[in-house]
Amino acid sequence: MTSKHPSEDSDFKILIDAIENMDPDEARIMFRNILSEMEEEGEQITFPLRLLTSEIYYGVCPTPVGLAYGIGGLGQLLLAGFIREEEIKKPEDIEAILQEVIEDFEENMLTITLLRNDEFISKMIKSALEGTYVFNDEIFEALEGTDLQQAVWKELTKIPYGQTISYEELALRIGSPKAVRAVASAVGDNPISIAIPCHRIVLKSGRIGEYHWGSDIKEKLIAYEQAKK
Repeated sequence: MTSKHPSEDSDFKILIDAIENMDPDEARIMFRNILSEMEEEGEQITFPLRLLTSEIYYGVCPTPVGLAYGIGGLGQLLLAGFIREEEIKKPEDIEAILQEVIEDFEENMLTITLLRNDEFISKMIKSALEGTYVFNDEIFEALEGTDLQQAVWKELTKIPYGQTISYEELALRIGSPKAVRAVASAVGDNPISIAIPCHRIVLKSGRIGEYHWGSDIKEKLIAYEQAKK
């Protein structure tokens, strides 16, 4: 996932630029002070702003369809995916893959505190698998994406648990029936697997189609949901 700064306001962008070379702890304290002042003045604090001063957790979770990883905070997954079996030659490979994911995430979140908490992540990933995950639409404010990508990701969350639709149907639902290729690309760019259920999109023929972590995992996800349903 690539997280965006919570505001396109020029003053805020100047502030972000100013703290890029600051010590993360100092930057975090500064943001907390800003948020405290906003609260005192009764200003609304957006989800992305709250993220900047919150503890963010990462971890792994064994699931019936494979080993999943995730990063989350404020009760929401911010990034999720799978580690394929063929990527794990030895136990430390899992940690190496997880560290790479963390480093990519941290580059875009300058003031976060990132902590290991498998239990916290597992709870959210398992609830997404079971269809009980409560998705907060505010999360989209923290995801960087084009208007088309944002529209696709939002529509994905509306597909009922255990059901699938085609790429063509998805394109139709967002009002871009001629942009099937672009819609398919946006589906593949979804940063929060399972919670934003891109696996529920299949080919018009009914075939499973591609999936970032392999069509076998996608097929297992669909079968698992349909069996639970």
